[in-house]
Amino acid sequence: MLSEDGIALITKSKGKIEYKKNDGTMKNRLKPGTSLFNNDRITTGANGFAKYVYLDDGSMIKVHKNAEVYVYGSVDKRSIIKQINVSGGNVKFEVSKQGKDDFTIITPTSVATVKGTDFWLESDDEEGDQFFGLSGLVNVQNIESNIILQLTRNTTIVSEPDGNMNIKKTDLNDFKKLQRLELAAGEIDENEFEESILEQLGEDLPEGEIKIQLDDGSGSIKEIIIKYK
Repeated sequence: MLSEDGIALITKSKGKIEYKKNDGTMKNRLKPGTSLFNNDRITTGANGFAKYVYLDDGSMIKVHKNAEVYVYGSVDKRSIIKQINVSGGNVKFEVSKQGKDDFTIITPTSVATVKGTDFWLESDDEEGDQFFGLSGLVNVQNIESNIILQLTRNTTIVSEPDGNMNIKKTDLNDFKKLQRLELAAGEIDENEFEESILEQLGEDLPEGEIKIQLDDGSGSIKEIIIKYK
């Protein structure tokens, strides 16, 4: 159900967090159950973490340590037109399927538009952005050059302040770094961390088959074929 004022709800928080409400009120704590409003700001410290969900469709945003985000949204009938401005840091997006309006993410370097997908953003004012695709599609546009690339599963888009962009397969070490953030925040446990790494390793394996020939003892040769990918 939509609140008359709030557009999202804090579901988890830990560590150092600075919360600036749109009326200028500052708080050093952000408790679960706190409503978020248009033009609110969340800043996390070195051990900070905040997770919130939008009230219309449950889209989930995870603001990890040393990040700053501005929450924007306006209610259109029973849906929320969503926008997040990320000044810096690591943010994970789990976006539900949107209606006619895209979910928009803006950084000093890039603009990303999303219809519904999961991905990470690592933003730095000087170095630019890295987008890490987990599922679905994300269109990423560089503000300086207007180049647009499409983020997909297991790919990384690098968007730089000078306008350069490139896309590549996600590096396993980058994936580990992101999963360690989830581990530190208590979003996954050790087993889930290890399973996710093994799954990511599987993404790198080529499709193929292994043939094993065995003698059944009577002079006949049996062949076992193991297909893998």
